[in-house]
Amino acid sequence: MDISAEVRQHDKHQIELKFICPFDDRKKLNDCHIDLFFFLPRNLSVNAKTYSSENFYKDFTEYVRFKTPSMSLSTLMAPENPVLQQLSEAIRHLPDSGDDFSKHLKMFCSIAKSALRDNEAELESLDGNCREKGIRDYLSQITTLLNNYRGMRPAKKDSQKAVELFCLVDEFLSITSNGYLFRFWEFLQKHPAECNDGVSRKIAEFTGREIRYRREQNYPSAESDNAELLYRESVLKKAMGGVLYLNTSMRKAGVFLENLLLGLCAAVAMIFVTGISFLWKGLFLEEFSASFFVVWVIAYMFKDRIKSQLQLFCMNYRSRYSYDFLQKIRDGLGKDVGVCREGFRYIDAKDLDTEIARVRNRTSLSLLENGSLDENIMLYRKKLELFGNAGQGVVREFNVHGIVNIYRLNILHWTTKMDNPSRVIYTSDGNLISPIRAKRDYHVNLVLRYGENNGTEHYARYRLVLCRNGIRRIDRFPE
Repeated sequence: MDISAEVRQHDKHQIELKFICPFDDRKKLNDCHIDLFFFLPRNLSVNAKTYSSENFYKDFTEYVRFKTPSMSLSTLMAPENPVLQQLSEAIRHLPDSGDDFSKHLKMFCSIAKSALRDNEAELESLDGNCREKGIRDYLSQITTLLNNYRGMRPAKKDSQKAVELFCLVDEFLSITSNGYLFRFWEFLQKHPAECNDGVSRKIAEFTGREIRYRREQNYPSAESDNAELLYRESVLKKAMGGVLYLNTSMRKAGVFLENLLLGLCAAVAMIFVTGISFLWKGLFLEEFSASFFVVWVIAYMFKDRIKSQLQLFCMNYRSRYSYDFLQKIRDGLGKDVGVCREGFRYIDAKDLDTEIARVRNRTSLSLLENGSLDENIMLYRKKLELFGNAGQGVVREFNVHGIVNIYRLNILHWTTKMDNPSRVIYTSDGNLISPIRAKRDYHVNLVLRYGENNGTEHYARYRLVLCRNGIRRIDRFPE
């Protein structure tokens, strides 16, 4: 299975990049790499002086987790499916199965959320004739799933803590079910020709029933305060998905190489000043004198300049072949599942790989925009090494064969030099001149290169359409 990639807008100022990296249990080590090339117009003034690697890492957020096991809603709702069976078994052995109960409960919740999302996306892809039957089946499957789950509620005498956790999952499943149904209802409103009043009514009946249920159970998310609903949804989403998230410990990479290069630079500079001293003394001086002192000071001045320039050259050279940070990836039990290395630097257009330049596909207009100058190019690269037995720890009972890398990048610093987001221009129909508002956009191109080592490399190009208020949209170009 190849690596898959997705880029979307997370909010007004953040883009989200999602990579799913598979691992093969038969391999001792699974290697893959991800390179992100950002092509920024010069007029944004985003360069090595104004936006350093430290700024980039501050704006960059990373999440690493196991890929949620894939299961259809129709399979998950069946009482005999293994996920519900394992959960039922853990409930039967309460309170002795406390940790197992919590793990199976959260795993069931994560798989259910993924199944609800996938089925809703499939509904949007259906044509009008099949959609009405599809929504009926979808509502029926959700009802069966919730009823099967709610029928397994543990008794308070078994464990008060287990009952509280069970109710939190019940609340989250109710919120999530309504959320995807509201998303589908919103999709229907954008396509009124395909909208069926009967479908909208069924969605309204189901979602209203779930809100009443949460109110009867005294779940706080059913109250009138909308902020409470969003807060609990966010907290529960993180808590329930926590069973799949991985822990990382970061340290600086290439420390030995860096110290070695800096030491060599100091040695070269010292060789220079010592050589000058011996040469001058041997040719012109019999013993120490004022002229020798002057020569020594001048040589020492050049020694410092030579040292600093060599260090700058070596650090730039090192960034091409080494990484900034190294992370160890561990599961919830503390078991190592892999390591990853990441680095950031600016590169010149002349140093671009020919395939990256081809995918970027600069037009005459983009050349004119920068005054025939090259764009400022930022490169973030990551190398990921996953052990073949990565899934044999916390998620050993489930069919997990991949790791999901989610990156969020805040582009707020890129907007500081932008013009006003809109201005007045004029148009004419031949008789009347009218003022209209026009948006002032800036285009940042993003090229992805990703793949497994010794495997097929994949390329993708996106365009971030930005204004001073934030992200307006993200365009994807054909493969």
